[in-house]
Amino acid sequence: MSHHKLEVKNLNFAYPDGHKAINGISFGIYHGESVGIVGANGAGKSTLLLMLMGVLFPSQGEVIIGDVRLTKKTLALIRQRLGMVFQNPDDQLFMTTVYDDAAFGPRNLGLDEKEVEDRVMKSLDMVGISHLKDRAPYKLSGGEKRAAAIATVLSMQPDILIMDEPTSSLDPKSRRKVMELLKSFEHTKIITSHDLDMVFEICERTIVLKEGKVAADGLTSEILSNEELMQSCCLEVPLALQGCPLCKAKKKNI
Repeated sequence: MSHHKLEVKNLNFAYPDGHKAINGISFGIYHGESVGIVGANGAGKSTLLLMLMGVLFPSQGEVIIGDVRLTKKTLALIRQRLGMVFQNPDDQLFMTTVYDDAAFGPRNLGLDEKEVEDRVMKSLDMVGISHLKDRAPYKLSGGEKRAAAIATVLSMQPDILIMDEPTSSLDPKSRRKVMELLKSFEHTKIITSHDLDMVFEICERTIVLKEGKVAADGLTSEILSNEELMQSCCLEVPLALQGCPLCKAKKKNI
C-alpha cells in the first residue's frame, strides 16, 4: 500500500525573518505505523505539519506521499490522502450541525448525497457520536468537539491521519476517550503532542525534534526513557517511565 507511505527528504524551511525552522529533516513513515513527533516549543513541530499538508513549501528537499511528490500541482491529490486534525477543534467545526460539518468535505468532492450520507454516518459511528449528528457544534463538550473534528477528517477517507495535540485542553475522562479512539484506528497515524504519556501509550515509534533537526528516531519506549536525551531536548520522561506507582504495571510490559 504505497499510498500509505510518507517520506520526507532533506527538508529545509526558513521564515521571511530568516529564522530557519526546519533544517535538513529526513524520515519515512509506512503503512500502519503510529508515530509521535515531539519536541519543546520552537523545535519545528508545527512548521513540519504545515509542510506535510502543503500549507508551507520547503526551500529545499521534498515531501512524497506514496509515489507522488508534494507540489502546488499535486496538492489537491495529496490532501485526499492526508487528513489533519487541528489542535483547536473550533477551527474545523463551522457548520450548523455536526452532520453538516462531517459532510462538508465529501460534498465539496462532488459526491452524490447518498455517498455523502454513508461516509458521514460511518465516520460519526467510528468516533461514537452518531447520536449527536443534529447537535450544534458549539453545544458539544470538549471531548465531543474533538471527536467531531476527527469525524470531519475520517469522512474524507484519508490514508494517513495527522493530529496536532489531540488531547490538549481535555479533562481526564475526555482525554482517555480520545486516546482509546485513536488506538482503535488502523490508519497510519502521525501525532504531535506535549502529552508524552499519551505518545508513550499510542505510538510505537517517536521522532524527537530539536532546533529544526531530528535529534532521535526510534522505539518510543527507548526514546522516552532516555533521560539524557530528554533533558538535552528540554523534555521530561513520561510519568509511566518514572516509576510512578500507578504506572508500574504498564512499565513492566515495555
